[in-house]
Order: sequence, then C-alpha cells, then structure tokens
Amino acid sequence: MKNEYSNIDTIIFDFGGVLIDWNPRHMYRTILDDEEKMEWFLKHICTDEWNLEQDQGRSLQSGTEILTKKFPEHKNLIEAFYGNWEQRLNGEISETVEILHELKK
Repeated sequence: MKNEYSNIDTIIFDFGGVLIDWNPRHMYRTILDDEEKMEWFLKHICTDEWNLEQDQGRSLQSGTEILTKKFPEHKNLIEAFYGNWEQRLNGEISETVEILHELKK
C-alpha cells in the first residue's frame, strides 16, 4: 500500500546528539574539577552558538583559532574541545538507533 512516504529512499540522521550521546561535558568533567567552572566555560567560551558555526561549515581549526585569540587564557580548554572529541561520546541513544533500524527495514 502506497502512502505519502512511499517515494522516500533516503533519510539522514545527525550523528551527535541524535544517534550518539555527544556532549562536551563528558570530556570537560575529566579536565575541570568544578562543575560550575565547566558550565561557565561552555556558556561563555565554547558556546553552542560557536560550535554551530563549525557545524555550518567553518573549519574546526578556524573556529579554534578565533577563540584562542579572543581568550588566550583558556587556550588549552578551547583546543581540547575538538582535540579530544572522542571523549565527548557516551554510547548510542538507543531510542533513535532503534528508529533507524526500523526505518531501514
């Protein structure tokens, strides 16, 4: 039986935050000893808006350079954001992975 979705042959899922639990807090908790410092850093330095610029096409290197020039005192923490990306992963998000498998069928 055909429905309005019968002609769809491709579905794109975002990786981080959709299929995989991606969160910089997983990594920064291993670097910073204070939850408040970490939250301040992510709210004021490596912000969601800044990360979105890289998602939209700005190179990771360029984004990192922009922040390290603006906040040289946080250079190591800024460089860790993309330098230690694998530490920001915390397994799959089972609900969306299950949807992916169902859609594949």
